[in-house]
Amino acid sequence: MADKSKLGMVFPVYTFTVTKDKIIEFAIAVSQKENREQINPIYSDEEAAKKAGYQGIPIPPTFAICSFFWTGDGLMEVIKTLGLDLNKLLHREEEFEYFGNIYAGDVLTRKMKVTDMFEKGKKERFVSVTVLETEIINQRGELVLKSRTRLMER
Repeated sequence: MADKSKLGMVFPVYTFTVTKDKIIEFAIAVSQKENREQINPIYSDEEAAKKAGYQGIPIPPTFAICSFFWTGDGLMEVIKTLGLDLNKLLHREEEFEYFGNIYAGDVLTRKMKVTDMFEKGKKERFVSVTVLETEIINQRGELVLKSRTRLMER
């Protein structure tokens, strides 16, 4: 079960660069395509993105989840730090609230903290829920995204 003493914990701040190649890989994966020619061209071609009204190649809507894997020691370090059991863990929910656009080449800083930990259910049939809130700030110091992650452990 999650270590309840971690409630309020702030994880180390990490900075990473959004690359065009990572956007392409993500767009291929989430659209279940085989290659870049099959995805929406705004995710691989700057000219197509600008023609569609973007300033550059934008990220797909759920791309921000990648910050778990590309910062610090990745998702496994988060799980270990929180005392979660990977064999009993379920990614229950993810919310994204955008305040600005994120493009290839942006340098993002992730700030993440544990905002809630609670149990849900009765007696032997309960789950432990851990809520993480993340702020993503761009290279200009602008808050561009807030996300809320709910991890459930049975």
